[in-house]
Amino acid sequence: MILFFLTAFGLGWLFQLLAAYSPFWLAATMWTPALGALLELKREGRLKPRPFGDDWRGLKTLYKATAPAAFWVALSCLMSFFFVGPNPYTPPTVRVYFLVPVEAPGWVVYAALPLALAAPFINALIVTFGEEFGWRGYLLPKLARRMGWIWASAVVGVVWGVLHTPAILVVGHNYGRPWCLECLRAFVLLTLPMSFLHTWAYLKYGVWGAAFLHGAVNGWAGAYFLLYSHTFGNLVWSITGLYGAATLAATAAVFWLLANPTARGNKAVFKNQV
Repeated sequence: MILFFLTAFGLGWLFQLLAAYSPFWLAATMWTPALGALLELKREGRLKPRPFGDDWRGLKTLYKATAPAAFWVALSCLMSFFFVGPNPYTPPTVRVYFLVPVEAPGWVVYAALPLALAAPFINALIVTFGEEFGWRGYLLPKLARRMGWIWASAVVGVVWGVLHTPAILVVGHNYGRPWCLECLRAFVLLTLPMSFLHTWAYLKYGVWGAAFLHGAVNGWAGAYFLLYSHTFGNLVWSITGLYGAATLAATAAVFWLLANPTARGNKAVFKNQV
């Protein structure tokens, strides 16, 4: 696995440093785990003729993998109404976010919401499949053979979060606060329960299912900031803070129980165990 980590982190961290000059490099970072996985598979002599096509199961099937993302965002939005209160920013101006807050005409933002239905598909093709082929397609099953799916999911969740270190510290990605060590810890706490959801998607729907779920998370979490944009950068109440990690943990617990209500420990049985 050394070649995998050298590629994912060596190139990934370099690309994230370059993201200070162009967001394109953040998208390139997402493909470094896939490149690392391909290099390892080639070294091990296990590279298939069609490494990216085996798990494609059709849009209808793969969209089922996005259910946890919809559940998480809905749960977070609902509960925040009681905890943090409504958004003080209302149309005609809405605050939206990428790397930093941007003021946008409200009608433009809300008119674009139907396009969010295509976000899992678009994101999967452009960026998230690259990460999922590396994390879930290669690293997760390799670790699971040694320690089981639960511990493997936890390890991948931490590694996944740490990969984003330069983007969070240098660029301020997801939090708008460069050089914020607390933001890095908050992000790792976020990717930890999220990793269990992606394991769920991978075991039921394959790598493409995990990529669709990842694309849905990236595409739909922004809806939270339409309702509660005043929480952006807040390490407690933001959907990318402790609150989001807590609602993610609750979502992961629900979907793992739905996958197999009688599962105990590492012996959980899913449809597509490999």
